[in-house]
Amino acid sequence: MSKIKVGIIGGTGYTGIELYRWLQKHPQAEVVYVTSESYSGKPLSTIYPEVAQRCDIQLKAFEEIKNQEVDAAFFCLPHGHAVNVVPEFVSRGVKVIDISADFRLNDTQSYKRWYGFEHPYPELLQQAVYGLPELNREKISQATLVANPGCYPTSVILALAPLLQKQVIKNTEIIIDSKSGLSGAGKKLSLTTHFVEATENVAAYNVGRLHRHVVEMEQELTKLAQSDCKIVFSPHLVPMERGILSTIYVRLGTKMDKNTLN
Repeated sequence: MSKIKVGIIGGTGYTGIELYRWLQKHPQAEVVYVTSESYSGKPLSTIYPEVAQRCDIQLKAFEEIKNQEVDAAFFCLPHGHAVNVVPEFVSRGVKVIDISADFRLNDTQSYKRWYGFEHPYPELLQQAVYGLPELNREKISQATLVANPGCYPTSVILALAPLLQKQVIKNTEIIIDSKSGLSGAGKKLSLTTHFVEATENVAAYNVGRLHRHVVEMEQELTKLAQSDCKIVFSPHLVPMERGILSTIYVRLGTKMDKNTLN
């Protein structure tokens, strides 16, 4: 069986390098290019020395590869960047998996409010499949455009899905306390992720419905419940490299014992 030819656009951030490592181990995938505007022409091992001995690859600028044929392309770009180049790949029949938030939300107004840009492709928002395989496996397998879920939404939606689908909880009384490792904030330097600020510290941020993942979670939870869901969400940064712990408090719709709930 021939391998699936894969391209990674934006391969030097945390999501890009993690994806590259996993694809190198996949028996059916062949990574044919990885892009970086800052490091084009240099080997990936310039940034991540651990790949030097096993699976190094020369980084390329996007202009060098934009017309190169691949079966699937992963976009690991900052929010607001993939939206300008994904449509061309989709039109060529390339299976696109966007790691950013550029195609997660269903309406253009949400992008203006939460991400600060006008989304120019409302038709692609309707076409994109939300990429949680536990819930949308069949749709994902047939989709041309897959919108990879956010980190917090993944932890929350998977936990609440069976409860909402069975309609055993009140969907307007959901309280979520999430704690994320620092890599979730991305690779860009900031004061809050600086070692002396983050170590031995737990910091809440964007509380009071200010976090952009609120709209994504409510959108997908509402689909599961088939009625409006409202959440209270408190995200925190904790001094760990990676990982998320979400503790979720819900109220049962009717009285039931533990055995019935299980």
